[in-house]
Amino acid sequence: MNATPASDSAAAVMHRISGEFADIVRRMSTVSDDMATLEALLTAPSASISPGATPRHPAEMTAPVAPPPTPPRVGPPPPHYPQPGTYLPPHFSQVPAPYVGGPYPPAQFPPPGPVSSAPSSYPPGSRPPMPGAPGAPYQPRPRRSLSEQIAAAGERGLIGKLLAAVGVAITLIGVVFMLVLAAQAGLLSPGIRVAGGGVLAAALFGAGVYLGRDTHKRPGAMALVATGVATALFDVLAATAIYHWLPAPVALIVAAILAAGGLAVAHVWNSESLGLMVGIPLVVFAPFLTDGPNALLIGFLLTYAAATLWIQVGRDWTAMFAVNTAVATLPLFYVSAFVPDEDRWLFVVAVSINLLLALGSAIILLRTSTRPLILALVSAAAVVPMIGAANVTEGGVATTLLASATVVLAALAFTGGRFRTLTRPVRIVWLAAAAITALAALGSILTDAGLSIGIAALGLLTAVAAGMTKEMALPLRVIATVLTTLALLSMLVIGAIDQLMPENDLETADHAKLLIVAVIALAAVVVLTWLWGRSLTGQNVGIVGTVGGVIVLWLVTQICVGFAAVITGGTDEGFRGGHAAATILWVLAAAAGLLWARHQRGSARALTLTVSLAIIVAAVAKLFLFDLAALDGVFRVIAFIVVGLLLLALGVPYAQSLDSDESHPPADTRTKQP
Repeated sequence: MNATPASDSAAAVMHRISGEFADIVRRMSTVSDDMATLEALLTAPSASISPGATPRHPAEMTAPVAPPPTPPRVGPPPPHYPQPGTYLPPHFSQVPAPYVGGPYPPAQFPPPGPVSSAPSSYPPGSRPPMPGAPGAPYQPRPRRSLSEQIAAAGERGLIGKLLAAVGVAITLIGVVFMLVLAAQAGLLSPGIRVAGGGVLAAALFGAGVYLGRDTHKRPGAMALVATGVATALFDVLAATAIYHWLPAPVALIVAAILAAGGLAVAHVWNSESLGLMVGIPLVVFAPFLTDGPNALLIGFLLTYAAATLWIQVGRDWTAMFAVNTAVATLPLFYVSAFVPDEDRWLFVVAVSINLLLALGSAIILLRTSTRPLILALVSAAAVVPMIGAANVTEGGVATTLLASATVVLAALAFTGGRFRTLTRPVRIVWLAAAAITALAALGSILTDAGLSIGIAALGLLTAVAAGMTKEMALPLRVIATVLTTLALLSMLVIGAIDQLMPENDLETADHAKLLIVAVIALAAVVVLTWLWGRSLTGQNVGIVGTVGGVIVLWLVTQICVGFAAVITGGTDEGFRGGHAAATILWVLAAAAGLLWARHQRGSARALTLTVSLAIIVAAVAKLFLFDLAALDGVFRVIAFIVVGLLLLALGVPYAQSLDSDESHPPADTRTKQP
């Protein structure tokens, strides 16, 4: 009886002690979790309090949570429940209660997932995505007013550069007025004008160099230096052209020294804008001092372009090269187009120097250029004044000049592959320029049928060259195709259609010229058709073969009719005999194609058969639609009989042979290697 109370009392005491220990453990766990949460809040405050969310008091976040009224349970927390001490992502709606054992409670935070772009769909306490991030709402950039844009341009220095450029132009216009208009009005003495220009040039140049020591003042300093250099050049040009104080050779030497020395500042400052601010006003205002393009102006501008070449070495100044080439080329183009009475030998020398200078400058500058194709195009533009050389010089001189340019350009195109900087696109541009100068050379000495013969011969030579090279084969094929097309079009202009009609007023000489053009063009078309067919695949081969075949049939007809007209002196008998021969040759060509198809297989046989049968259809159509009306007498009989016999010969025997070939394919006769 007494043992029971004692036992009950001991059990109660043990139960209380166990509860106390469990309570201590729970409190220690709570303190540990609170310390981890506090550490997370201190190390990442921006992630715990999002914009627009109401921060909670630290006491709320760290208050202990009452344990569940269930007995403790041993085991790790579930995977979806945060481990003690882990950092909580900002999308959690609240800090979950720490796990202290017992049955696993449900998670107290939403699982992470995609957030809607609407502001109202952001979970409480989360941070909205940054602008431009996925899920962020589109916020258009506010449109700035005109005054704000002007202010931004001023901060970038654009306004200063614009004002400097306008200042250069206005100042140089004033200098030109002082040198030209003052002389015309008799204001001031020549010495004061020239001396004033020199003093102004020196002052502007010195002030620009002095200010340019500060890199922040470089834009204004460059404008001063450019104005000073241009003023000095204008002063020298006026002293030579207006006042005749300096001989032309001396003036050119002085101009070269001023340009090369003055623009050395552009090289030191690495400023392409400085060179542009001198070159552009020079080509615009210099003609006013020399009373238009003449020998002095051409020599002066060529000297400037040559003297400023060294400034561009080692720089990627494509714009300055283009401006300098235009400075030297534009006056020559004006002379070739509008001043045909200029000294022809001076013109020949000037355009030759201009072309060599442009090509040589391009070759030198290509080593550091990032736009080689533009450099090649600009240098090739130097041939433009040569195209009009026949207006200034006689035909033989112009032809020699243009032929020499063709040789130089073609040599660079074919041999430039040895140099790394002369890339294939650059050489293709020069090759195209060579083709243009070659055409211009023919046009300066030949006319009418002679020009057609020359173009056809040039197309044939280019086509043959395309078959002998690999690297430049494609551009040569394109050029040959263009030249041959021009030759065919020129045949239509000089009477090819009239030659095929029953009544025409062509002379025997005209028939002979057309015959020569047709023979050369036929050879070019055959070579080009073979070259294009060899380089293409698939359906393109059939297209090339069809187009080439049609052109060949036309040229064969022209040759037959022209040959008969030349032999008979342009009589009706010759015309009829030529057409009858052409029809027969059409059928013979088709027969050759059908016989060739016997030795082919697959798509090649199908293509050959299609083209050959199309030629037969065209020959039969010509026989009934044209020859039946245009021919009479023995020629009509010959045409019908010969064509009929050829078709009979190709009928059943060809079909049987073709079937036999298809049912018994040829054995492989290749020699087996041991």
